[in-house]
Amino acid sequence: MNRGHGRNSCDEYKTWGKSRSNRFPNYDYSIDNPVHLAICTKDKKTIFSVENHAKVLIAELLKAVDDLKFIILCYCLMPDHIHIIISPGNSGLPLSKFLNIFKGRTAAVFRTSFGVSELWQRSGFDHVIRAEEDLKTIIKYILNNPVRKGIAETAESYPYSKWFEEKTKSYL
Repeated sequence: MNRGHGRNSCDEYKTWGKSRSNRFPNYDYSIDNPVHLAICTKDKKTIFSVENHAKVLIAELLKAVDDLKFIILCYCLMPDHIHIIISPGNSGLPLSKFLNIFKGRTAAVFRTSFGVSELWQRSGFDHVIRAEEDLKTIIKYILNNPVRKGIAETAESYPYSKWFEEKTKSYL
């Protein structure tokens, strides 16, 4: 499936500041199609600026993906939010199941381990990646978030992001 048409600039994929709803109406969120998620901490607290917090969150993310048999294409953990491109794959589970498990588990871990009473805001942002969009451009945009925010010199030097290139190939 070809998702791109040769765009080069990752700045072409900018979602913030655009009018958007929380969910795409009449869309089946259990089909094998990548979705960009952005989930913010409660009151935009910079909880993940602590190295141990960041490592624990990433470990819980990867565990939830594995447990639910979802496919993760990339993630970028920022001090107060996380970007994830994920697909239900062949799990047959809706995206809401992943969100409930991931947010619930991480909230419990952060409450018991770090004394964080409320980890996440109530809802998050999702963007269904459509066939005419360039998946690689979206991934590069996400991975360059730390550079745009001035917390990393390069996307490659940022320790809390990863692109699973092999898994991405089947969606290109």
